[in-house]
Formats: sequence, structure tokens, C-alpha cells
Amino acid sequence: MGVELELDDVVSARIEAMFTSRGRRMPVNNLRQAEVPQGATAIADPQPGTAPGLLCPVPWPDGRGGTVAKVLYAVPGVPHELRQIVTGAILPDLLQRAGERTTIRSRTLRTWGESESGLAERLAVRIAELDRTGTCTIAFLASGMEGLKVRLTVKASDEAAADAVLDIEEARLRAILGDIVFGLDDVTMETAVAGLLEARGLTLAVAESVTGGMIAARLTDVAGVSAVLRGGVVAYSSAVKTAVLGVPAGPVITEAAARAMADGVRRALGADVGLATTGVAGPDEAEGRPAGTVIVGLALGDSVEAVELRLPGNRRGVRELGTISALDLLRRRLDG
Repeated sequence: MGVELELDDVVSARIEAMFTSRGRRMPVNNLRQAEVPQGATAIADPQPGTAPGLLCPVPWPDGRGGTVAKVLYAVPGVPHELRQIVTGAILPDLLQRAGERTTIRSRTLRTWGESESGLAERLAVRIAELDRTGTCTIAFLASGMEGLKVRLTVKASDEAAADAVLDIEEARLRAILGDIVFGLDDVTMETAVAGLLEARGLTLAVAESVTGGMIAARLTDVAGVSAVLRGGVVAYSSAVKTAVLGVPAGPVITEAAARAMADGVRRALGADVGLATTGVAGPDEAEGRPAGTVIVGLALGDSVEAVELRLPGNRRGVRELGTISALDLLRRRLDG
């Protein structure tokens, strides 16, 4: 700014009051944080740290020998203080300076069961129409076991107008994508599954080999899941599969073994539903099966089934994709 610093009495009083309220003596050097460039305005943190933000008018060369008025914002480095100042003061100031009040709103559909290119193909006609009208944009984000996200973004005059457009576009996309949509925004696959189990009054037990407890770990992140999750067995060795889950001796990376694991854990833990995984995370093959082989077993009602998948990635990636794929199979069956 090319100006001197001066003590801002309001900021210094706020800093002193903060130390006093905490029963602490204020070091004199803290008052340096109350020094503000002449002509600048201090921005108080709504839940204050000691350092204020600053709104600083700066003369800027216009390229023609003169200057134009610009503004520079300075913020504390502490992340939560930065965010509060940005949202509480800087964004409103920018909007006022822009002279045009608009709102940008996004909504994300979470999907599983289709590739990114497959999603783009399904939505190609709708994307082309939106490119033509400019009412909304669609973006894809592959997020591992969080699903493949389809994000809708709208710019409108206010939140109500933006939400009205999002409601229409969400309905259109759901009609196109069908049951591969498992959640909206922050709804995870495990949240969706837990909700379906609770709605149907069913309990679940899981038996995991290749996923190594990842399914149970994801489910236990859901608040209130104890109402539907009975427990799990990590049966990583063949001996445990046989002794605990009743899997017949022999190869264990088979659909027959996955079915036996699902039915066995359901009986062992007294659950209504049994979900199981077996397979090869890699990098080497096992039992003649290549890395990336995951077999999901599901015991639900009178049905005991198994589905074999071939998944990409390293060991961690195969386990993560196996986890969401197993939960997705359960979700689809619960959803009818």
C-alpha cells in the first residue's frame, strides 16, 4: 500500500479483552497485530483469534499512466479463522463490489455400477442440451469407494431460484440413471444401506476375507448403526472360514465359498442378513485367480447368492472397490 502502520484502538481493545477473559496476561508484542495500514479496515473474526483480517484499498496502474482502485484482502493463516472471515466479510464485500448478486449452488448424485465413460454416454444428450441452454453444468468425479459422483451446478439470482433448477435437473438425471444412484450429497453407500436395513427391520452380519474388515469399519462410521449391525468376522485364513463360518474344505476363492461365508456368518451372529467377501487383492494371483478378483456372497431371506467381480487397482484399491461393490449388491437387493 505504500503507507505507514497505525494502531487500531478497537482491535487492540479486542485483543486485550480476549486475554483478560482467559485469565492470561497479554504480551505487549501482541499489539503488533492491532497495527493496521493507514486507509485499511480491520475485519474482526466472528469467533476471534487475535489477528484481524484486513481490507486494503490499493492504487493500481491502469496501463495508461494512471491508477485504478483495487482491493487486497489479508486474512489469518489459521484455517477456521480464514474461512469465517472469507464467508462473513470478504465474499459479501466482493458481491457488493461486483454490483450483481448471484448464487452458485451445487448438488451431487452419488452413483455406483457404471464407469465414468458409461455415465457420460448415458447423459450425453442431456449434457449437450445443457451446454446449449447454459442453465446448469454437469461434472463427473470418480471417488473410489465414495462412488462416482455426478455434480450439478447452477448459477441463479438467489438460492430459491437455483434450488428450483437443481430440483428439475436432479429428477431428470435420476430418471436417466435409475438405480445406480444410491445417495445425494453427503449420503454414503453405508449410510444408504444402514437406512434400508432399519426401514425393513433387518439386522446384518458381515464375513470378510479380501476386504479385511473394511466393510464393518465403514458401517460403524454410521451413527446409530448398532440398531442393524450385529457384527463381523474377518476370516482371512481358510482354516477360520471352515472353523467359524462352516465353509467346506477346499478352494475358498469361489462363489460356493462366498455363499457359505454369507450364510455361515448370518447363522453364527444371529442376523437376518449375511454379507461376505472373498477374493484376491494382489499383487499375485491365488488359487489360479488373478489379482482383482472379488466374490461377494449375500444371504437374504431364502436366497443365498454370489456375484464375481473383476476390479482394477492395487491391493488397497481392490479392497476399497470390493467394499462399495459388496454394499451396493446388498443395497440393490434391499431396494427390491
